[in-house]
Amino acid sequence: MRTKARHTVVVIPNDRKLEVSYYCSDQKLKEKEKKAFTNLIIQLHDCHSSIKISKEKIKNSEEIEAIVQKTVINARGHLCD
Repeated sequence: MRTKARHTVVVIPNDRKLEVSYYCSDQKLKEKEKKAFTNLIIQLHDCHSSIKISKEKIKNSEEIEAIVQKTVINARGHLCD
């Protein structure tokens, strides 16, 4: 399962604005994990980051947006895994 990609603008501490895309996918999860978890994929240019989250969280778009914002700010815009 892959959700539709969404986009947001993140302002990092040096006042740079970064436009990032994010979506959820369970392709790289083990079969037993797929019922309860999904991967939140955050993409900035050619770099991406993947975070395993509970499927319950994908029902709340504000919570997903907050995770994306926090992840990009903490990484200072460097998302390459």
